[in-house]
Amino acid sequence: MAKIKRLSKDVIGQIAAGEVVERPMAAIKEMVENAIDAEAKAISVEIKGGGIDSIRVSDNGSGIAEEDLALVFERHATSKLSTAQQLSHINTLGFRGEALSSIAAVGRVRLSTRQDHMELGVEVKNEGGEILGIRPKAMAKGTTILVEDLFFNAPVRRKFLKRPQSEAALVSDLMRQMILSHPEIAFSFKSDGKLIYRSSGDGKVQSAFLSVYGLAALRETKEVSFTQQGIIVEGLVGVGELSRGNRSHENFFINNRAINSAILSQAVEEGSRQRVMIGRYPTCCLYLQMPFHQVDVNVHPNKWEVRFANEKAVLDTVREAVERALNEGAAEIVPPSFFPPEEVKEVKKAQAPVQIMEGEAPKAVEASPKAELPIEKLQTTLFVSSPAKPPLATAEKPALPTMEEIRELAGQKAPAIEITPALAEKPIKFLGVAFHTYILFESGDLLILCDQHALHERILYDKLMEAHSHGTAAQMLLVPRAVDLSLREYDLFLENQALLSSFGFDAEDFGNRSVRLHSVPIILGEPEAESAFKDALDELQASGSLSQDKKESRLIQSACKHAIKGGERRSMDDVRALVNKMLNDNIVPTCPHGRPLMLKISKRELEKRFGRLGS
Repeated sequence: MAKIKRLSKDVIGQIAAGEVVERPMAAIKEMVENAIDAEAKAISVEIKGGGIDSIRVSDNGSGIAEEDLALVFERHATSKLSTAQQLSHINTLGFRGEALSSIAAVGRVRLSTRQDHMELGVEVKNEGGEILGIRPKAMAKGTTILVEDLFFNAPVRRKFLKRPQSEAALVSDLMRQMILSHPEIAFSFKSDGKLIYRSSGDGKVQSAFLSVYGLAALRETKEVSFTQQGIIVEGLVGVGELSRGNRSHENFFINNRAINSAILSQAVEEGSRQRVMIGRYPTCCLYLQMPFHQVDVNVHPNKWEVRFANEKAVLDTVREAVERALNEGAAEIVPPSFFPPEEVKEVKKAQAPVQIMEGEAPKAVEASPKAELPIEKLQTTLFVSSPAKPPLATAEKPALPTMEEIRELAGQKAPAIEITPALAEKPIKFLGVAFHTYILFESGDLLILCDQHALHERILYDKLMEAHSHGTAAQMLLVPRAVDLSLREYDLFLENQALLSSFGFDAEDFGNRSVRLHSVPIILGEPEAESAFKDALDELQASGSLSQDKKESRLIQSACKHAIKGGERRSMDDVRALVNKMLNDNIVPTCPHGRPLMLKISKRELEKRFGRLGS
């Protein structure tokens, strides 16, 4: 065993820096949090080369006292904490006293600061943890920190950084969270001279959200405001068009501290479950206020993770807050498109074909016992309540159209193809659509339920796979679309432009984080162009990159996200098209994820459930 010896100050500093300053984003986080703790009202961040070449953070906060400059680069030197008891009541973002010492250990740092009472400011130069000089400097009140050549003395650590564009994207994500977490501060963020974000600092959550996501996104959000068990939850949540393919747009803040939390993600996703399809995630900006002793931020040096004293209380409160916000802001429920209001009518008592019981019993579909109804009439009559009536004798069941008749109504020749070979000898009756999701059939002694989302997903997947194999995966847009991207999305596009093109997304760099989209995959229409393109970028972000051997799984995701969503109301033409496609094509009986397309329930099973048969 080698002899034990004490590490040098330089080595100790670099090891400690590795815990706090993993990359440029981490260094910027520490410096911006220091500026916020200094009560700054305006903070400017500029980076070059993704923050590897240089980082400049300027603020108009209280500044650093001249007598404290000797300690500012020392480890565990802080103005925010003095006793261990204070760890359970921390109300500042920084408190470890490691930020500047860690940054200086691996970079060339110039710190300039001036307090209100000082005639001149002071500039301190530090390289690799060594102070090289202190001199007076004319400047406005506040602090400016310039960090150049990050990890110049730690080549191994620098080797593991990402490309400058990717590092810049990480910084952009951080600045998005800083802007959202402190609407009262005016932020500006530039990357290689280009303005990425600028917020007004007017203290309004809506203004901060607007500066990050834009006006169109803000209009799609619902306000959250709820208090329970001493926990206050406020902010914004968006579903529908704002749902994304990953959790990168779930923003959480506790006592104005940006955090990552699996508990909060779970709560938001459970609260929005009925409004977001599987595999999609809401966009949210939620602020939690709770007693400081109920949350532990001293979990990790980067302070992204926290622990809750009562996780269940937090989970229940946030879930309830999101549910209430979405329900209160929900649009009025209206009949589906294939139930025109003018055609929803009461059924005349004399025409009731089934037994009517006492009380709030529903009337049946309007029909004569032997009449054959076209599919439109079958779908445009709703059950309504009727006054109490004596029991009537059960009438003969109304005739329902067979699949042959449905095909004739669709104007197509009726091929003799059934759903599965096992049902080939049995006539099939189309019964309708349940819960706007499941297509119902009757065949012999079987009740068949088909998931229209899974069916459409399979159809789209097969179509896209075939088109891709023949090199015809794209369809041109009539007018190219200009699509604005975040810095992270823009970086993903540049890195994977050729791969995206092979899937049908032909786009060119339009400058200033914008692209011009010329084509989309053949299964999509023009209205889906922008959202489908951003979904593809979300997939790239979630998986890192798309290699050739992962084409199939990416195609599955593309088909899934643009299939008919479960619960989405469709026109009768849409449903009819799905039925005909299922009957005419040899479709694999599962969706691309392996979920079944159909569920079959026998008449015997139903009778057993209703007690008509012995157990």
